[in-house]
Amino acid sequence: MSGMTEQTRRSTRLVRIRDLFVKRGSLSASELAKELGYSQRTIQRDLLALDSELNVPLIYENRRWRIMEGANVVFGPVRLTLHESRAVYFATRLMLRSADERDPDGIAALEKIADALPARVASHMRRTVAEYSALPANMQYIEVVRRLTEAWASNHTATITYRSASASGPRTTGLDPYLLDHTQSGTYVAGYSSEHGQVRIFKVDRISEVEVTAHEFEPGDVEETADRLRNSWGGVVFGESHYDVTVDFAPGVSNRIHESYWHPSQTLEDMPGGGVRLSVSLPSLLEITPWVLSWGAAATVIEPPELRDAVATALREAAANYN
Repeated sequence: MSGMTEQTRRSTRLVRIRDLFVKRGSLSASELAKELGYSQRTIQRDLLALDSELNVPLIYENRRWRIMEGANVVFGPVRLTLHESRAVYFATRLMLRSADERDPDGIAALEKIADALPARVASHMRRTVAEYSALPANMQYIEVVRRLTEAWASNHTATITYRSASASGPRTTGLDPYLLDHTQSGTYVAGYSSEHGQVRIFKVDRISEVEVTAHEFEPGDVEETADRLRNSWGGVVFGESHYDVTVDFAPGVSNRIHESYWHPSQTLEDMPGGGVRLSVSLPSLLEITPWVLSWGAAATVIEPPELRDAVATALREAAANYN
């Protein structure tokens, strides 16, 4: 029985070592020993076993170990309960609704998840895979996402060529990727841009080339970056301003407004006559403007004046098209 226990500990330790390499890049045997609480001799044996047992090729250089560049490291296994499976299924359905191109890596991942699910849930997951597979392919975009993922996961600076809305031609910058995120409007990477001298957000669709460099960066305050994105309306716009936004909604849509959690700062106030007032604090109006417009006559902006004017102008211009 003790042998089984030791084998389990060893297997767990190998997975932990692999994950540390993926997260931190390079490590010495002494650093691993200190991190995991085992002797350096044990860690040295584990390092030799990583290649043969987990198919993780390592390189030893300057007294430090790292995973060979380009190695396809496989993670897992993952075991899910029925209700955890349902949560994963919901997440994949949400991802599919915001996708306009198929991702072969995403398809492969969903197929593996389907293999681990109960039969009836798996059939629904495979239907999702079939729908995802039917989308058009864009291999240039996939290659960009893959290289950004490699730079992001290993904390390596990437040189990116991108299309800027304010420039006539392509531009290049060094990017330390802090966050990768996928939203309804697309996939975005947030990180420190050497060209701009600050943290910026880039839409991946506008990036044409990515070269992962050998330079390893120390991530900035990732939580602060994530908080700034979380406080924007759509999760992809940095803003330095502050807007207190108030929108009144008609009785016919008040239940719909109450049903959803729209923003971390939101307050909802029931109004006389059955309407509801939504109040939020935002760093930018860029994302909320089209959202308010999508409600048509059911939404009335109370403040700020610049949002009220922008919505009123857009609605008047739209109405003029039908005269």
